[in-house]
Amino acid sequence: MTTNVKMGLALMASAALLGAAGAAAAADSFDGIPQSRRPPAGQPYIGGAWTMPTRPKAVKTVAGQEPPLLPAARAEYQKRQAALKADPKTDPIADCLPHGPLRIFYNQYPLLIVQEPDQVDFVFEANHTYRFVDLTRGPPQLNDDTRTSTYMGYATGKWQGKTLVVDTIGFNDKTWLDGSGLPHGEKLKTEEKFTLKDANTLEGVVTITDPDNYSAPWSTSFTLKRLANYQPTEMVCVNDHKM
Repeated sequence: MTTNVKMGLALMASAALLGAAGAAAAADSFDGIPQSRRPPAGQPYIGGAWTMPTRPKAVKTVAGQEPPLLPAARAEYQKRQAALKADPKTDPIADCLPHGPLRIFYNQYPLLIVQEPDQVDFVFEANHTYRFVDLTRGPPQLNDDTRTSTYMGYATGKWQGKTLVVDTIGFNDKTWLDGSGLPHGEKLKTEEKFTLKDANTLEGVVTITDPDNYSAPWSTSFTLKRLANYQPTEMVCVNDHKM
């Protein structure tokens, strides 16, 4: 475990201990954490444990519509749906592959967010998946040397007022965007916006841009709820494990 993650977990623990005691106690919640590692004054603190109470299998747009699939992508989507109905093991996660972008938030396992001044880390219990979001660099471009075609991509982020904005590229095409088989390609770009609505509610809005599969960018949204007194547990995926 890196020093940044260790300090971030310590930061989360100290915040959780005193967070329920009100604003006066919250002022002391970072005791023992160096000033340089604390969130700037006025910045929302989204660190802690989160879960999604309602997890739709098929992702829809914010307007409740099916995403704008191109003809070839629609044919692939229908093929996957038929195959999934005949044999659930056609789902990539049945072979313990990572959930990939967007879908990782819709699994049944909680996640930890570790917030620091120069990065925000997402630590998912599912498959022990993690994402490091660098806050010190600008958004990546598809022609960057950093594009590596990975399961979770290359992410950078920034704060826009009270909202954390995360831009990610560099995905492979081996994952589905949801449990129903929604496709994506290697040109996928995601923009995620996380806004703390209240102390226990984190709203996420994700914009998908993938010109090989969708006729236009589209957005979907979800809500995460804070978990109190959560401790990550070991989750081991084996090839006959059903998530």
